Amino acid sequence: MSDEEMGTKPVAQHEWLQNLVGEWDVTSEMSMPDGSSMTSTGTESVTSLGGLWAHSHGRGAMPNGEEMEYFSAIGYDVSFNEYRGCWYASVSSHLWKQTGVLSADGKTLTLSCTGPHMEKDGETAEYRDVHQLVDSNTRTMTSMGQDDSGEWCSFMVTTLKRKT
Repeated sequence: MSDEEMGTKPVAQHEWLQNLVGEWDVTSEMSMPDGSSMTSTGTESVTSLGGLWAHSHGRGAMPNGEEMEYFSAIGYDVSFNEYRGCWYASVSSHLWKQTGVLSADGKTLTLSCTGPHMEKDGETAEYRDVHQLVDSNTRTMTSMGQDDSGEWCSFMVTTLKRKT
């Protein structure tokens, strides 16, 4: 096999990931279990890895004011024909492994995963992050969890604005 034949070459599905690349100001509005809400701000830097992955490094504040640092990666797996991602942070020992689909209009990527239940120790729950392109300089991510009745409940809406 020659060098030209080795490795995955980007396909059309990878092009969507380029919308995430850049330097971003981040504002998150979180719904707390007691019904109150909190706002957090931070930054995110997203680079392309070989045109196959959008790799993110972010920093922000937790609701209690503690600094949080995180990394994530989103790519399109040509072997399984699906978007895949992961997220890990300085405030959690869990590696969030996600799979997802892009909407027909190319504006919304929905990533789903199973993770630790936020209110019941020792149990798991289903989660979704819905990434939406608003325009070339604005995107949102809505984080949702599935409740005991199967309904999806939003607990955080993050707005990312491209730094100019």
